[in-house]
Amino acid sequence: MKRLGQYITQLSDMLGEVEHVHFESVSKGSAMLNVDVEDLHYQKVLTHVREVPNGMGAKKQLSAYRSLQQLMDEDGTGGVILNDTDTRILSFRKRPDDEKPLVVNKLGSVQGRLYRVGGKDDTIPVSLEGANGETLRCEASIDIARELSSLLFKQVRVSGHGTWERSPEGGWRLKKLKIESYRELGAAKVGDVVGRLQAIGGLKWADMEDPHGVARDLRG
Repeated sequence: MKRLGQYITQLSDMLGEVEHVHFESVSKGSAMLNVDVEDLHYQKVLTHVREVPNGMGAKKQLSAYRSLQQLMDEDGTGGVILNDTDTRILSFRKRPDDEKPLVVNKLGSVQGRLYRVGGKDDTIPVSLEGANGETLRCEASIDIARELSSLLFKQVRVSGHGTWERSPEGGWRLKKLKIESYRELGAAKVGDVVGRLQAIGGLKWADMEDPHGVARDLRG
């Protein structure tokens, strides 16, 4: 029952329009959840569902989409979202039983809003909220954790040895990172970043491998 609640929570967040989307029933079968969307908001919800696989939409919806896929991977299942005529509008792949995700250990860095520093052991858990609302799990020594605590709820970039897992969609997901260094990121506005890009030669976004990374570096 608790697991079903996790699925319903993430599904609600992904669909959005929470005041106008209602849980209706569970049909006989393998967790067949029936949802009723108010007519005036149906197209908006449909747009949300169609956009998230392509990385579009609000952070909360994208995070919920990834969480749903992760829940299904952990449970060894897949899933689909159908409309009222049983037309498929979104699929979640089922990972084959013998398929193990690729895991690598390497130096790397992540950034986000620091919202948790705490624990009683010699290695202190540290959590950041990533750009898409995902949780970035890290750990730090007591000394680094003490310094980080002064940056709570600020944007930071942390670096160190991490464990990364390849997702079914082809991207990489951080499992845990041992923080060895960090720095606070500035809060420059988008217009300021664009101005600085123009000042150093009018760089073309299409010519860059990681334009978002360039913008982040200019910010911080």
